[in-house]
Amino acid sequence: METLFKYDINESAYLKLLDLSDVEELFALTDRSRDTLREWLPFVDDVKTVKDTEQFVKNAMQQYADHNGIQAGIYYDGKLAGVIGYHQINWQHKWTSIGYWLGNEFVGKGLVTNSMKALIDFAFNYLKLNRIEVRVAVGNIRSRTIPKVLGFHEEGRLRDAEWLYDHYVDQVVYGLTATEWKKIKMSNEATVVL
Repeated sequence: METLFKYDINESAYLKLLDLSDVEELFALTDRSRDTLREWLPFVDDVKTVKDTEQFVKNAMQQYADHNGIQAGIYYDGKLAGVIGYHQINWQHKWTSIGYWLGNEFVGKGLVTNSMKALIDFAFNYLKLNRIEVRVAVGNIRSRTIPKVLGFHEEGRLRDAEWLYDHYVDQVVYGLTATEWKKIKMSNEATVVL
């Protein structure tokens, strides 16, 4: 990871490593979407001020500098739409997990699905990882759809795996290997050619 991370998704959207220039916009996006995000994301109540978002971005920049993951802004038509990233990277076993969220006004545009494709390609082709996981609360149907659509396998259910403000929620684990992704990509290319 020698250079700063930027990845074009399509003509309207791209991913970019979060930096301090994103703090105000990221806080505003989080604040506008607070009620919706809070349903499934345990960090929302900890984001009370711009300083809280600034600390998150500084941590993300350090995570990148330490070669331990990426927290990227999802940009759509020049606006910050959400965040996606690798929670951390296990270099010994060559795997990572991906988390994501969007602001309310950007839902339904395919941004997370396309951003996931970009991070999957980056993980397998550039970082040479072997496995990616996504863990999603059982009741979060919208977020559970994304790994399914991309070819992840549902591998199991972790009971009481996440504390969500005042109760535990079960998580579903989805997994994808580099070999599986290569087959999916080849299959999609063959479909397009025919």
